[in-house]
Order: sequence, then structure tokens, then C-alpha cells
Amino acid sequence: MAAPTASSMSSSNSSGYQSRTRVGGVRRRCQCLVYWVPVLFIISILCWSYYAYVAQLCLLTMANIGEKVVCLIAYHLFFMMFVWSYWQTIFILPSSPAKEFHLTYAGKELLERESRSETHQEVLKRLAKDLPIYTRTMSGAIRYCDRCQLIKPD
Repeated sequence: MAAPTASSMSSSNSSGYQSRTRVGGVRRRCQCLVYWVPVLFIISILCWSYYAYVAQLCLLTMANIGEKVVCLIAYHLFFMMFVWSYWQTIFILPSSPAKEFHLTYAGKELLERESRSETHQEVLKRLAKDLPIYTRTMSGAIRYCDRCQLIKPD
């Protein structure tokens, strides 16, 4: 049996690389498709509701023209507000909190030294006294993200 040559090894390595990238590309396409399934579901519900309300209820069932106009205007206002807010939810990336909510190195050190939750909250209250925070937990504690290490803004 002959030893593999450099050219045969490089062609087998490149074919393995191509098959892995092909699999990765297929996986990415499948993930993209799965990502859009809930969006398509909501869009199909919106289309069905539009047809059911506008065509079936307003145009075919209602006899009074004034009632049709009022119902159609109200429905279209609410429909447009929903579509706009849903569009914003899907396509606008979330923003990161302002720098003022990030703890300083000294603040992080203070929090790491405190082991009890009561003293932990006292330190957070001191650190957040000048921040515009109105929303708190049910017990009145300041909300803090351990993963991001920042005080949660409203």
C-alpha cells in the first residue's frame, strides 16, 4: 500500500472542510427558518383576523354605513398600532443601559464582600441613591443583575 502524498492529504482535508461548512450552512439556514416560525404564525393570525373582522363582519354583516365606517376606522387604528409595535419588537435591537447604571470597580468590590442579602441591599441603596430608579422588587429591594453587574434601570 502506498503512503499518502501531500496532494492527496490536502484534497481529503479540503473535502472534509467543505462538508463541515456545508453542514454548518445548512444548520444556520435551519436556525434562521426556525427563528421566523413564530413571526409567520403571528402574521398568519393577523391576516386571518383582518379577513374575519373587515371582510366578514364589517363589510358583509353590518348594514348601517355609519356603523361600518366607525368600526373600520377603529379597527384599522388598533391594527396599525399593533403592527407598528410588533415590527419594532422584531427588528429593533435592544439597547444597553446607560453608563450611570454600571457599577464602578469599588462598588463591585463592596458588593462582593457582602455575603448577606440585607447588607447587599444596603450597599445597592447607597450606590443607587442618585440614579432615577422607581421600579423595585416586591420587597422594595433595588433590582441588580449579577451576570451583567449593573443596577437594573426602569
